[in-house]
Amino acid sequence: MRTMGRGRSSVGLCVAVAVLSVGVAACGDDNDDADDAAKEATPLQITTSDAGSKRYRTEAPKSVEGGLVKLTFTNAAKDEHEAQLIRIDEGHTAREVLKLLAAQSDVIPNWAHLAGGLGSTGPGRTASATLNLPAGKYVMIDSGSGDGPAPSSRGALAEFEVTAGKDGALPASSAAITGVTDEQAKPEHSFEVSGLKVGNNRLRLVSKGEEPHHAVLFPILPGKTLTDVEKFFTTEGRPSGPPPVDFEGGAGTAVLDGDSEQVTDLQLRTAGKYAMVCFLTDRDGKGKEHLANGMIEEVDVK
Repeated sequence: MRTMGRGRSSVGLCVAVAVLSVGVAACGDDNDDADDAAKEATPLQITTSDAGSKRYRTEAPKSVEGGLVKLTFTNAAKDEHEAQLIRIDEGHTAREVLKLLAAQSDVIPNWAHLAGGLGSTGPGRTASATLNLPAGKYVMIDSGSGDGPAPSSRGALAEFEVTAGKDGALPASSAAITGVTDEQAKPEHSFEVSGLKVGNNRLRLVSKGEEPHHAVLFPILPGKTLTDVEKFFTTEGRPSGPPPVDFEGGAGTAVLDGDSEQVTDLQLRTAGKYAMVCFLTDRDGKGKEHLANGMIEEVDVK
């Protein structure tokens, strides 16, 4: 996902899971021990690989039955990639999605529905997410990090149709992250989190309210505090001095629109204090980033 040279995350159609052009860790390998609910899901396999000259090739089916779906994303390329799903309304195209990525716009138009998927996944890794997909036209994008063209403009993109199917129960999970938007609360945005541990987490990611959410976790460096992290991420311009977090040890999720959920794998490398952050703004692009309006939290990972 995109970042701007000004040092703060740039929120576009997808939002940064990398800050200051430093990639985050991949989600964990696909877990074959999912419960019976996941075994009933329709498989959706997407693979991104290198195609030479900084171009990519993405393979996906032309059509898949919707309802309960298990997305398996394989990164066969030599650098990190993601699989963010977007359902687009009739009359709109993947070309419009690419234009929004190129513009690095903070506005998420009403015709683009952020449907989840997989966050940044390391080279040679496979990750999975189980979710309910309504029928419609979908685009899988990889918005990348840092300056320059998004990987989706260089082939890391897929288009496919989802036909009507039967929704089902999501598989069991051992950890949960819920992003909450409540216009009556102060602050307006918040996280609820439980069960995170070192290693692979079978994570239930939930977005509540009318706004989209994601979660990015960075280990807080020794001697630094959550206040240091918040100041670093909310300072205009590139902050001076070393960052207060370990970017290389981070991990992030895909973006979910409001009132939706999925179960996925999230790999956390080390124990200790983490800063959990949402870099999104509201869909209209107005107001503060969610992290500056309550969506930054310290999490103790055992």
